[in-house]
Amino acid sequence: MSVVEKLRYVRLGVADPRKTGDFATRILGLQEVTSPEGVAMYRSDNRHASLIVEAAEAPTEALAVQVRDPEDLEAMCVRLETAGYTVTAGTAAECAARLCKQMAWIRLRNGPRIEVVVRPLDSGWRYHGTRDAGIVEFFGVAFASTDVAADTKLWTDVFGGKVADYLGDAVYIAIDDAHHRIAIHPSGRDAILEVQYEVEGLHQLMQNNYFLQSAQVPICAGPGRRPTSDEAFLTFRGPDAVLFGYVTEGARRDFTADCPPRQFPHSSEGLCAWGSTSTVPEYSA
Repeated sequence: MSVVEKLRYVRLGVADPRKTGDFATRILGLQEVTSPEGVAMYRSDNRHASLIVEAAEAPTEALAVQVRDPEDLEAMCVRLETAGYTVTAGTAAECAARLCKQMAWIRLRNGPRIEVVVRPLDSGWRYHGTRDAGIVEFFGVAFASTDVAADTKLWTDVFGGKVADYLGDAVYIAIDDAHHRIAIHPSGRDAILEVQYEVEGLHQLMQNNYFLQSAQVPICAGPGRRPTSDEAFLTFRGPDAVLFGYVTEGARRDFTADCPPRQFPHSSEGLCAWGSTSTVPEYSA
């Protein structure tokens, strides 16, 4: 059973928050919401925010995961320390900036943070994007990793996820009934590779495809369909180093069921059932 209840937000430190914010609303289709001083927050579903942007001299990246209560956070910190991670407790100011009650964080080598938060803020109002991109929710994150084995152990042994499938040496991790929420791709760097949002269906994904083309946003993978998860996908470049993507129609299954992971080749037939190619090294055959 996963001890992570859900993915909560991605936090990006960027050189030009205004430029990134314009992309988040005008292109991606998120809704800007009330934010603490010093950050900008963007909403995609019932979460108060799934994307947080702040100014930074050097790029920074973080993914937050949610646990249920302070006792779960304390137990998680023990598990992380036992696994060899340096755990840092969040200060009151850091919790206020994330609109959560408590938090702690670790860093993946010299790469992104993983933040564990308790009682982050939700919204009772309906999400309404700046444009109708058909977004349903903040869906998942793909990582570029210099140590796939270590990161897989983090998401399975510590966070309680399950290996869904393998794509070459890449690993897909499930934390609920979705085929996967986390993808870990072998790379020469440690980074958040892609932030993914689920859209209503294939119709909306293809509408977004043509909208992005008309807005001259570089598309770097798809439209396609992943043989592993049966997701239709579309990946495109943001204004910073992190990619963004839309997914839809992915497979669902009982997280508690015994579903042995399958091995797919890291080749054209394993990457896309429709035959699309990618300019991203981690996604390329």
